Amino acid sequence: MMRLLAFVCLSLAVVHVRAYVSSRYATSALRRHRPSSSSSLAAVKYGGLHHCGILVSDVEQSKAFFMEVFGWEDESHLRPKTLPYPGAFLKIGPNQIHLMQLPNPDPTTGRPEHGGRDRHTALTVNNIDVIKDRLESRGMTFTMSMSGRRALFCRDRDGNAFEFMEDVSL
Repeated sequence: MMRLLAFVCLSLAVVHVRAYVSSRYATSALRRHRPSSSSSLAAVKYGGLHHCGILVSDVEQSKAFFMEVFGWEDESHLRPKTLPYPGAFLKIGPNQIHLMQLPNPDPTTGRPEHGGRDRHTALTVNNIDVIKDRLESRGMTFTMSMSGRRALFCRDRDGNAFEFMEDVSL
């Protein structure tokens, strides 16, 4: 019993020392790499969101779904052939969605019914009624924004959530 107690105490001491050393290293590393002033952050200019990657179980079925239901365009000819997994690039306005057929580490069931209460990809469209009609004609479920604004949430066949926000100026 004494040996077990000594082992437990020694193990706890090692854990505490490792945690202390790790936190000291992390703190000093942060100090070394922290920007010297806020003006150094002002030098960064963003051009916008280039693409969003989503995981799918079958890239061909997902590509057909997105093109048929949402009208996205296939730009897979731009996808590097060196990527070691099946995938596709789909054009949405000036941006892209990258479909990646890879194992999904997240659960695809049990997600919130309303996609606005889950991680999601938000897109602007000039008329959400077109999206709504396409989803309804296929018997697919969707929810409207709970805030009252003109926005619709739905999921693809793999449980990925999408928001379509209406912007009539497009």
